Amino acid sequence: MDISGIALVTGAGSGIGKACALTYARDGCAGLALLDINQDGLLATKKEIEEKAYTPGGKPLRVETYVLDVADEDQVNQTFDKVVNAFGRVDYVASAAGLAFKHKGGIAYAKTEDWKRVTDVNINGAFFVLRAATKQMLQQECILSVIDGRPLQRGSIVNFGSIQGHIATPLSTSYVASKHAIIGLTKTASEDYAKDGIRINAICPGYTYTPMTLNSPEIQKVMEEKVAVMTPMGRAAMAQEIADGVIYLSGGRSSYVTGTSLFVDGGYMQR
Repeated sequence: MDISGIALVTGAGSGIGKACALTYARDGCAGLALLDINQDGLLATKKEIEEKAYTPGGKPLRVETYVLDVADEDQVNQTFDKVVNAFGRVDYVASAAGLAFKHKGGIAYAKTEDWKRVTDVNINGAFFVLRAATKQMLQQECILSVIDGRPLQRGSIVNFGSIQGHIATPLSTSYVASKHAIIGLTKTASEDYAKDGIRINAICPGYTYTPMTLNSPEIQKVMEEKVAVMTPMGRAAMAQEIADGVIYLSGGRSSYVTGTSLFVDGGYMQR
């Protein structure tokens, strides 16, 4: 997939973020920074990667972990400084940290603390990560393609949208609003830096089996109903399938793609 540089993944301790970390490692990144609020999850992901004994360029793959709350602006900035000090640069960012929440009774009964909890992570966190990443990428030279040697990009950032960044579902006020915001953030940021060699795109998963969805009976019920009625492929996605889309948007195979939303949804949005 032409991803020979340094990858940084938020939400790397579980779910789609973990799948992204495993796939970056499998497909040849030179170094991997894993970020998550859950230290145990981070260490489990790191252990699983290291057990594979990947050796990009003939050297053992370097994997570093950083405990991070993406909703904390100072933590994000400080963590990016640590990553750059450790690896020298950041070539790919998968901004996978996120929350989903159902508001019983709809917006009339939505609690302010629940709204803030979701938007602090999904919108503010994504913004803090995007800002820190673009600041770093503007300072570094383009990475070269390992396939044909051409200059590719100063960096590539994949924000996590959702099919619910383009449509809506009941009882999901904060989540739907946050994912619509991610699409707007992706579009405007990609305009800012396209000429500087920084590509910014959004991955938009459909219904996907992750710990976040499987541990919520309400979300799981909605998933099953929507998958059965609305998804042409007749099933939810595996986290690996979303990660494959992230890796495509990150590397040289998508070198002329920016500002776009890639739907990985089993055909849901074509209806």
